[in-house]
Amino acid sequence: MAAEEGLLGLTLAKIAKAAGIGTSTLYVYFADKEALFNEVYRRAKRTALEFYSSDLDAGMPLKAQVRNVWNKMLDHRLRRHDQASFMEQFAGSAFMSDESRAFVGRHGDGLVQIVLEGQQQELLKAAPVPFIVALFFGSIRETARLMRSGEIADTKENRETAFRLCWDGIRS
Repeated sequence: MAAEEGLLGLTLAKIAKAAGIGTSTLYVYFADKEALFNEVYRRAKRTALEFYSSDLDAGMPLKAQVRNVWNKMLDHRLRRHDQASFMEQFAGSAFMSDESRAFVGRHGDGLVQIVLEGQQQELLKAAPVPFIVALFFGSIRETARLMRSGEIADTKENRETAFRLCWDGIRS
């Protein structure tokens, strides 16, 4: 729903209707839209992080680790577009609570650690980590958009090209 209407367009009444429950039932569990959004965000983020980090092998070369995470994030974005869209909108919204920010800080540092390791090994650019992460996420977001629109096909060759362009942007 958030992908189509945006967070501001969503109301508890619309959410309850889509879920097939009464609005009053939502109020039993959540005080307001902000509380509901924060809970949905933390659950979605937890699920996404588990998916991204499955099968990670710290013994792999750094480029292979980055490629693995990039492909997993692309898979998640293609398979769970609504969830990814919600998380992206929510993270940039005024609805995000300090508790949700702390959750991301505690659980979302896997990619940051890979970037820091790559910078220590002088394999990744010595730029502020948020710039590296933004370039990485932007590459995934736009590749998924191109694939979802049919502008490019989801093939091994296209994934490799998109990853190579991302890698060329972040490597030193």
